[in-house]
Amino acid sequence: MPGTGILLRRAQQDGRPAFDRLQRSMEPRLRRFITRLVGNGDRVRDIVQDTFLALYIKLERIVSEEHLWPFVFRVARNLCYDELRRQNRFEIIAVSHGSEHSDDSFIPMATGRRADDITHWVMAVSLVKNAVDQLPEAQRQTLILHFEENLTYEQTAEAMGVDIGTVKSRIHHARKTLRDILPEGFVRALGFE
Repeated sequence: MPGTGILLRRAQQDGRPAFDRLQRSMEPRLRRFITRLVGNGDRVRDIVQDTFLALYIKLERIVSEEHLWPFVFRVARNLCYDELRRQNRFEIIAVSHGSEHSDDSFIPMATGRRADDITHWVMAVSLVKNAVDQLPEAQRQTLILHFEENLTYEQTAEAMGVDIGTVKSRIHHARKTLRDILPEGFVRALGFE
């Protein structure tokens, strides 16, 4: 499948069929982000659809791929906030574990791996996720966008509606907090010393 930038240009030129291809290419990443914010549930699908509807309406205004992801994540983030407010759980955000759309897919499962190696990876991922979930909401979202979704500082700032200095500050403070939460060995392994 062509890259997101190519799909964006095609969707802007060719309309709905090309937009459907763009949507299919973006949906797994967007669904993972939304699930990280609101947990697993029926509303994830609705938020994904509402986000893509907003993108479709504003498609002509998206200048490039560098602006596409921040726009999509900002819309999704705002819809997630609305959902959390509706549920009266703005500060308590669950993270799904073991769902088909979980972001645990990066756990190394190469053939020949010993079961205890895999178990250690699963435990490490769980420990880090739990520590990240304890961060203040703004720091947590900044880490998710920058490290899990691979947005640049600029794109993260655009998605969150803040300046780059705020993004860097939140990442700095999140790392500092994680150093206090995580065992020392994990802190070294993550490079947070």
